[in-house]
Amino acid sequence: MVSVVASTDLETVLDRTPGTVTAFLEHLVGEPVDAHRRRHEAARADPSNALQVAEGDPLLRRTAVLQGRRSGTPYVYAETLLVPGRLSVRFRERLDSGPDPIGRLLVEEGISVTRQILTGSDRRFVSVPSDPDAASGCLLARTYRVDAEGWPIMVIAEWFLPSLEEFLPV
Repeated sequence: MVSVVASTDLETVLDRTPGTVTAFLEHLVGEPVDAHRRRHEAARADPSNALQVAEGDPLLRRTAVLQGRRSGTPYVYAETLLVPGRLSVRFRERLDSGPDPIGRLLVEEGISVTRQILTGSDRRFVSVPSDPDAASGCLLARTYRVDAEGWPIMVIAEWFLPSLEEFLPV
């Protein structure tokens, strides 16, 4: 695990972290984190999208706050657009029924993934928080695509909340 040197280096460290954001976050804050959902709903693909699916294909939109299991402190607000047909039934059931963050599910389900930071028009799919209050004052916002076996499976936008500042060296 790479250590964070300063809050301004958060993005660099996250980009270099080989594991999931969930694992990084748990290491940083010293406690397990759970996803507290705000919304989990069906959606349809736009004509032009970063997920390489046809217009109208079914997608799943999920918003969640990753917060400490013991402290209840919110650390990250995230919005995800997933291609359910590219994920196992078990993954989708766990995503729908439990508090596990996506990163934990990917690891436990043995899904090897890569991340690609999105810029420009590719960020438009989830780059503006649907709940601005949940993401206010964030330390860092970023959007990336997650691929598995060469196929895009989700686009994630994350807002790292001010509560993380106390865990970052000055």
